[in-house]
Amino acid sequence: MVDLKINDYILKLIPERNEVLQRLEKEAKEDGIPNIQLESIQFIKVLLQSIQPEQILEVGSAIGYSGIHMAQAAPMAHITTLEMDEQRASRAKQNFHEAGVSGRVKLVLGNALETIPALEDTFDFIFIDAAKGQYTKFLELSLEHSKQGTVIVSDNVFFQGNVAKKRDEIQPRYRNMIDKLNKYNQMLANHPELETSFISIGDGLALSIYSPISDANLSRINTP
Repeated sequence: MVDLKINDYILKLIPERNEVLQRLEKEAKEDGIPNIQLESIQFIKVLLQSIQPEQILEVGSAIGYSGIHMAQAAPMAHITTLEMDEQRASRAKQNFHEAGVSGRVKLVLGNALETIPALEDTFDFIFIDAAKGQYTKFLELSLEHSKQGTVIVSDNVFFQGNVAKKRDEIQPRYRNMIDKLNKYNQMLANHPELETSFISIGDGLALSIYSPISDANLSRINTP
């Protein structure tokens, strides 16, 4: 994890956000809504400006904070964002409208485990930031909508440093989720079709690049 003094220093270097984003930061803090950490979304914004994707998938809208950031960073992109909480989804739609990005953002209400398979688009960039215990399933489903070079970013992969702790050092209510998150990180690190780097900013980001194995190459791999 980043030293707290260094983290504070990084935060002071991040440009001031517009009024909508500043309001959402305040509301999230007051209402206990888990917005992505500022230093993490700043990294993602720079990444998006470099990639300039056309189709973005976000698993976990919350109230639209990260979606607005991404829409502003990738002005040519269309974003499909998934949210299962009806109240948060309603707030997100209003916030997308207020931020002036609603024309490029489609919000799909429902459980992502059910809504991802129903999607028809293929995505250049995928951002996973929903139920941590379901990350493996979210990824597996999302890969069905990926192509060569799709960038996948997973947030909270260190979960307040708990992934590096012994199991008996973790609060009991988090243990099963941390077990699943550790398995997810191991899968990212060893997945034959993903190249992954783990980045120690915010609550931990995993940056993965998808390179699907062709049927011919898969046959060679599986041949004794």
